[in-house]
Amino acid sequence: MRKAFLLLLPLLAACEVLEGTGYRVAEAQLLFPEATERWTYFYGEPREVRLEGRVLKLEKASGQSLWAVPGALWVDGNPLLREVGPALRPQAEAVRGVSGSLLEVRTQIPLRSSWLYDGAGWVRLTGSLKEGEKRTLVQPMDYTTPDLYAFTGAETQVLLREVLARRGGRQVVVFELSEPALRPLSLDPSPDAYRAGALLVQYGLNVDLVTPPTPPYRILDRGANAAYQESEPRAFLANTPTRLAEVWNLVVANRLPRPPAPQVDFRTRSVAAFFWGLKPTGGYGIEVLGVTYLGDTARVVLNLISPRPGAIVTQALTSPYVLLELNRVKRVVFTDPAGRTLAEARE
Repeated sequence: MRKAFLLLLPLLAACEVLEGTGYRVAEAQLLFPEATERWTYFYGEPREVRLEGRVLKLEKASGQSLWAVPGALWVDGNPLLREVGPALRPQAEAVRGVSGSLLEVRTQIPLRSSWLYDGAGWVRLTGSLKEGEKRTLVQPMDYTTPDLYAFTGAETQVLLREVLARRGGRQVVVFELSEPALRPLSLDPSPDAYRAGALLVQYGLNVDLVTPPTPPYRILDRGANAAYQESEPRAFLANTPTRLAEVWNLVVANRLPRPPAPQVDFRTRSVAAFFWGLKPTGGYGIEVLGVTYLGDTARVVLNLISPRPGAIVTQALTSPYVLLELNRVKRVVFTDPAGRTLAEARE
């Protein structure tokens, strides 16, 4: 009997952990220009909790409010616990260039994302940014609903509605901070889960001198008569003048006189080449559709053009290629528009 009871102890302990305190917390820290507001929502079963000597009575929804979130408990007859404190100094900003076509996001704190409301809808400005980073961009025009990491869709809807209610006809930028700006509340008993996120709100866009961003790539050379003689596609990546000379030789070995290799600053740039391989006739070509970067990898999307049936083309072997200058990377992947890898190379 004693042995059976001892075997049950771990199960009883697990049940106690699973039961928990019966409530959860979601906290939104809204950093407005004039004040910092903490909006705290409670979920779970009705109960009482203590906060710094106060007793908070958590109840089922007892009315309607623009601040209410479906499923959240009301606090002392209110749809949430709202506290207002002094404004914090903004550590991120978005400015519009003098020309009006560029926006620049500048931050002194890590950000998860930033969003612009231009009067008609929300557009995403940036993803995550590091401390001290800048991101210059042409103002995007694809409207979408902001996806805020720390909040549910229902919470996001309520928070953004309040942000827009205070805009007074101005454009709005919302910066989602990577970490909360305020310490969590000292609740007793502690909740089973505590979510917290911080949104820095900027009303209006200042005008400043914005430097246009460096183009994501530059075509150094392109053609259909490379010295590359293999049939299969191949990619090359050059991060030194010596390696560039080797790749350049595959481009111009058949030319007389041979032109010099392009000048490249390898401190910040790389050179990538794609050779499609030998083709039986003319009419083949390569079009660069775009370049994206992720970490130390560049992804180059190519459109490979073949001659149409019956087209009049040169009846001679050709070798299509393209040579690109990229941001400094350690890997390049060439794909077709469907995402299929054509070739890749590493330094």
